[in-house]
Amino acid sequence: MIKISLKIKNALVQPLEDALCELTRSNWGIEKVDDKSQPELFGYFDGVQSAKTEFDRLSVKFPELGREYEIENIDDRDWQNEYKKFLKPWQYENLHWIPIWMRSEIPVPAGHKALYFDAGLAFGTGDHPTTRLCAMSMLDYARQHDVSRKRLIDAGCGSGILALSAKLFGFQDVYGFDRDPEAVRVSRENAARNGIAPNAVKFSHAGIEKGLEGEKADIILANIISDVLCIYADNLIGAVRDGGWLVLSGILASENGKILKFFADKCSDRLLSCEPKILGEWSRLEIRMK
Repeated sequence: MIKISLKIKNALVQPLEDALCELTRSNWGIEKVDDKSQPELFGYFDGVQSAKTEFDRLSVKFPELGREYEIENIDDRDWQNEYKKFLKPWQYENLHWIPIWMRSEIPVPAGHKALYFDAGLAFGTGDHPTTRLCAMSMLDYARQHDVSRKRLIDAGCGSGILALSAKLFGFQDVYGFDRDPEAVRVSRENAARNGIAPNAVKFSHAGIEKGLEGEKADIILANIISDVLCIYADNLIGAVRDGGWLVLSGILASENGKILKFFADKCSDRLLSCEPKILGEWSRLEIRMK
C-alpha cells in the first residue's frame, strides 16, 4: 500500500471536500486536526504509479496543490490503523453508529439501536453531514408512522448504513442500490455484522434510473450530489408513493434554495411541503407528497 500526502492551504479544504464527494469512490481524504494545524491531503493506492496518476488528475482541477508531496510505503497493519482514525461513532436520539472495533467500548442504553459497521475510505462511513441529515429524516419519519408496514429505498447506499439503520428501526421492506459494486459488497458485509439476514435488506448494483425502474416506496433517501439529483428528478419523484417522503441530501447549503425551487416546481401537483435543513456547509430537502 502506498500513501501520498501533502500539506494544503485552509482555503482549499472545502473546495477539495466538495470535489471528492462527487466521486463514486475516492481514495483521498483530508485531515484537519485544529485551526492551528495545517490541513493535509492524503490518498492510499496500490502502487506509486497509480498514486502519481491520481494526483495528476486531481491537480488538473486544483493546480494550486503544487508538487511538494510525499510518498511512503504503508504495511497492512499501519493501513488498518490509519483508516480507522476516520471512522468515528455517532449518535442521534436513540440511533448509534459504532465502528465494529469499538463495539465493546461504547455501551448502548436500553431501548436504543446500534449499527456496527466497518468501511474503508472509499465508502460512506456516516461521518459526512449529508448521511447524518438523511438519518435524521429517517428517524423523524419512523416517529410519525407505523414503519412495520412501510417501504424505504436508499438510493446510492454507500456502505449501507442508512438502509441497515432503517431495518433496525422496523421498516417492513428496505431496498438499497449503488452504482459502485464494491459499495454493494460492503453493505452486505455490514448487514452480516449486525445479524441482519441476507434477504432482509435487498442491495443491488445499479444507477438511479435502473435502480428505481418499476419501484415505489413510502420514503426514499437520496444522498447524491445535487447535479445528479436534478438529472434524475423525475425518476426520484415518480418512485414516491402518495403521502410519501423524498429526502434529498448531498446539496451544498449555498445551493439549497435553487434545488428546492427546482424540485418544488417538478412535483407541484403532488407537493405538500418542502423543508430544508442545513448542517455546516451541507443541506438536505425533506419533500412530503400529498
